[in-house]
Amino acid sequence: MEFPKTSDSPRVLFVGRSTLDAVYWLDQLPDEDTKTYARQLRALPGGPALNAALTHAKLGGRSLLVSAVGDGPWAPIVRAELARHEIQLLDLAGGTAYETPLTTVLINSTNSTRTIVNPPLSTVSLPRFSGSWQQAVPASWGAVPPVVLTDGFHLAETLPLLAACQGSAICLDGGSWKPGTAELAPMLTIALCSERFTIPGQPSGPELILEWFAAQGVPYIAVTRGPRSVLCAERGRRFEIEIEPIEAVDTLGAGDVLHGVFCYHFAIKPDFERALRLAAQVATRSCLKSGIAGVES
Repeated sequence: MEFPKTSDSPRVLFVGRSTLDAVYWLDQLPDEDTKTYARQLRALPGGPALNAALTHAKLGGRSLLVSAVGDGPWAPIVRAELARHEIQLLDLAGGTAYETPLTTVLINSTNSTRTIVNPPLSTVSLPRFSGSWQQAVPASWGAVPPVVLTDGFHLAETLPLLAACQGSAICLDGGSWKPGTAELAPMLTIALCSERFTIPGQPSGPELILEWFAAQGVPYIAVTRGPRSVLCAERGRRFEIEIEPIEAVDTLGAGDVLHGVFCYHFAIKPDFERALRLAAQVATRSCLKSGIAGVES
């Protein structure tokens, strides 16, 4: 079920990657040099920013997506899904030879893990944003939205746009370190990171992630740790959010769901702990079903 959008619906800008994901559900990952049949196959639009935008839209929020979709055989599927959920797209790849990437996702149903195979990185040059918010986006988008989420992809092209979002709470979906993250960090209001996030040249670990972003002046920081509690820091105040124990069926997209739900609630009321607790609950429930369950009624 998708909740209706109204004139009062919260508005969030999502910046980052769009793909088409070919998702195979397997009893277990195959051995090398063997053949197998999947239990289920679905082709779904994906990418961290796109999935978070879909989640926000399903809750009734208005999602604006800045991403590279371009052309190729998979682009119409992605565009159709965005249109179905009334998500506005500003295509970084418009007018270029860029093609929507096709990724392969292997779900191991035995232990509910996923293995992702990405295509080679595109060598197509994309245009870089410049100027103010009003100059960068269509006038129909209105004022700068209260919350902006970036997944760290396409930072070379979008850092000027993020810098132009003055007055917005800029949130990082920190799945992994990407080129431009160091330049982005001082702009951030919120960093929501996976425990796998590694800062180049430094030891890894949740505490070091919290310390590094705090040193960059980021007021709100959280590190997710799968089924274990989320470690959080709010302007130096530390707390944890316990994750409900479940028998996970499929963890694909759970982090993207968390980010979309968080943005929805933080855009309505900028209460970090409340928004994060609600997001963690929904993301946990999304793991009880096969596929990217997102938001259910």
